[in-house]
Amino acid sequence: MKRLLFILAVLLHATNSIAQTFPSKPLRIIVPFPAGGIVDLMARTLNEKLAAGLGQPVLVEARPGANASLGTEAVARSEADGHTLVLATLSHVTTPALMKTPWHPLRDFSGVAVMGHVANVVVIHPELPPKTLREFVDYAKARPGNINYINGGAGASQTMSAELFKRNAGLELVSIGYKGFPPAIPDILSGQVQFSFMPFGVAAPHIRGGKLRALAVASPARSRMFPDVPTMAEAGHAESQVISWYAYLVPAATPKAVVARLNAEFAKALADPEVISRIEKIGGEPLPAGKPEEVDAMLAREFDRWTKLVQATGMKIE
Repeated sequence: MKRLLFILAVLLHATNSIAQTFPSKPLRIIVPFPAGGIVDLMARTLNEKLAAGLGQPVLVEARPGANASLGTEAVARSEADGHTLVLATLSHVTTPALMKTPWHPLRDFSGVAVMGHVANVVVIHPELPPKTLREFVDYAKARPGNINYINGGAGASQTMSAELFKRNAGLELVSIGYKGFPPAIPDILSGQVQFSFMPFGVAAPHIRGGKLRALAVASPARSRMFPDVPTMAEAGHAESQVISWYAYLVPAATPKAVVARLNAEFAKALADPEVISRIEKIGGEPLPAGKPEEVDAMLAREFDRWTKLVQATGMKIE
């Protein structure tokens, strides 16, 4: 018993020491998606404000691969001292529902802060005749197996949206796999791929330039950037709408005092008008950081929801 109490006292002292000296080196934010993509861009919007508040540089590192599992695993296995975080998206809870991963979305992580949502937009190549989502459904039904769509990785919100949409609408679309959206852009602009759910920030310049046609936005409300584009619900497909959220997480064993410090700094950064403007410019909707326990609860709800959906539908990413 004395030995156990001694060990607990040593661990408590070590934890307090880490919390008191945090941060003692630069922070790394791991993005488990390709550099230049929407997740990478979102992560970089906070760097300057976080660095100023923490007194240490904040570095963003893209580690794509294995459907966002590679970078996520690196964070799960990193030292639990608050210096390594992952910017998690919907794939954090959908990928483990779809395939075996060496990490668990809940047990291996602790929530730090919610960042916001990024709306996905349904786009087609402008040479296709449909002008609305309903017209596209009719067009695709008449051409089963002849229309390709972007699969940006198993579990990604855009991929899950496409999977739900084609099932709910009764379409036979062909999945074309890519490691994120940056490498897929040339193919959809050339017409090699004709259809996709895409992050609004990535698609916006091509929509404005007439190189892509927007049919609907997966968001509760219309986008301020493109107010003429209806929501999925308005277009008759509310059941296929998937909200793409972003949240910062650390390894589960990170001291609560460190998590609280990080949460406070993220809350300040996310309330800064300059940061809000940056997020909105790339198609995001910033949200208050919330409390760490609220992030944990959100992850638990989402993991339960998607696990049940995958089991009920037998969904598999081709």
